[in-house]
Amino acid sequence: MIDISEILAHHILDHRIFDISLGSFSFHITQHMFYMFVITIILLNVIVFFAHKKFGKVRTFLEMFVSFVRDEIAIPNLGEKEGRKLTPFFCTMLIFLLAANYIGMLPGARTITSNISVTGGMAILSLCVIMGLSIKENGPIGCLKTFIPGGVPAWLIPLLFPLEIISLFIKIFVLAVRLFANMTAGHIILIGLFSFIFIMGERSIVQGYGTAGPVLAMTLFVSILELLVAAIQAYVFTLLTAIFAGLQMHSH
Repeated sequence: MIDISEILAHHILDHRIFDISLGSFSFHITQHMFYMFVITIILLNVIVFFAHKKFGKVRTFLEMFVSFVRDEIAIPNLGEKEGRKLTPFFCTMLIFLLAANYIGMLPGARTITSNISVTGGMAILSLCVIMGLSIKENGPIGCLKTFIPGGVPAWLIPLLFPLEIISLFIKIFVLAVRLFANMTAGHIILIGLFSFIFIMGERSIVQGYGTAGPVLAMTLFVSILELLVAAIQAYVFTLLTAIFAGLQMHSH
């Protein structure tokens, strides 16, 4: 019988590669950490390389990408001033998530966004940006006031204030879980489809070969769908970060 757990672990679970020791301090590098470093280094070099003037078409594409993020994500949600300032951040977030989602489709590579620790870290980064912008815009006291809906009776404030804080953390939690769940689900579906061939093949060679064609067709369809989902989830994560930041910057 084929071991599904081993296949699943090979695709989405994290494993230690090697340890680094600095005196009494030591930490281990996992596969997903390694791919995070790889993605970061590649993106830094590729963007700087293609942004050179002699690569006109690619440079134009990058400018269109930045303009899209600025005009469709940053400025509509944060305003003209803060939107322009935060455009580089949202561009970086979107490009990184796109690369992280797509790199797992390469043979032998890993999808780091199928690790809840990675998506959780990205969500915490979003929370830091959201609260930082709120404090910058309203001040520490004004930031706290954003958790109090306007026009409510004073006796309701002790009830609504903690609920609003909990609501913000739920939004951040959903950011992490949505990306993690969508990227993991695609791999699980593909593994399940491939496993069906071997399961039927153990019953009969004829059944195994008979199911191979339809399964491969379904696998191709799911893979194409996963390409679309990977782009959508990267965009949604970035867009929701901007929306939540914009909402938190202004009082109710």
